[in-house]
Amino acid sequence: MELEGILRGLREYEGIKRKACIGPWARPFLRTSPTGPGDDAGAVAVEGGYLLLSGEGIWPELLEDPFFAGFCAVTVNVNDVYAMGGRPLGLLSIVFSGGFSVGHRDEFLAGMEKGLEHYGVPLLGGHTSPWDDVSLVAVSIAGFAKKLLRGDGATPGDALMVAYDLEGRRHPDFYAWDTVTGADGSRTVRKLEALCELAEREICSACRDISNPGLLGTLAMMLESAGVGVRVSVEDIPVPESVELEWWLKAYPSYGFLLSVPPESVQSVFAVLDEAGVGRARIGEVEEGSEIKVQLGDESALFLDWNKDPVTGLFSG
Repeated sequence: MELEGILRGLREYEGIKRKACIGPWARPFLRTSPTGPGDDAGAVAVEGGYLLLSGEGIWPELLEDPFFAGFCAVTVNVNDVYAMGGRPLGLLSIVFSGGFSVGHRDEFLAGMEKGLEHYGVPLLGGHTSPWDDVSLVAVSIAGFAKKLLRGDGATPGDALMVAYDLEGRRHPDFYAWDTVTGADGSRTVRKLEALCELAEREICSACRDISNPGLLGTLAMMLESAGVGVRVSVEDIPVPESVELEWWLKAYPSYGFLLSVPPESVQSVFAVLDEAGVGRARIGEVEEGSEIKVQLGDESALFLDWNKDPVTGLFSG
């Protein structure tokens, strides 16, 4: 497919469009929160570092694969903490259980238990309600960081980098790349620990966990918070051999992070990621402005201008 067709499909992708609800809900609290809205986790300064707090609602359609949903409930929260340069301390879960059958409940809990074991994180408690016939799950997490990787620090002139785990499988029903349910937990945590090293060495301007808007949608959210634009070379993005580019740009990777890196630190960041066995690539450059410009071979096109068409609207209005 030609570049403009790929970008049009991304702009119309529900994973991106559903982020528009964030701004009206979160915007009133920006002035009172030094971090939080616009970052992967909120941070509170404490002795020796920062207490990190984050939470995720599980997409209801994902519950159609209850084991995978249970595992993902852990993965998405753990990634949010590591994206801020921290390590997880424990999770809480809130469940509205009325719509779960016994079988679905047991499969979901088996997936969550497996996820907790995989990352070595305890479930500390939560709340369960048998409300009507609704099936809803939200999971929150606490973590601790010695130094922060902020999501809003991208600066013109920075190199845009992506860190991926390409060893996995495509989920048959969702835009999800699964690198964790069949892997050894120590392998995953080793790759995640690289983000803590980057934070503690203070060699990155910004980091963001690639979430359900996919790579370019997450990038737009990152740039909105920083107030900058970018030029991206799509052909430099690592793509698993088993999937096509259009699918990959919409996918939620179990391990995927965007990094904005000062030019003088690029080789140091590469070295940290290489040591941890993380796939990485330099895919663009941060620029002045608000446009996300994309190039593929001889084609170039505008993905979006977040100032005119924001993904979240968190920093406008």
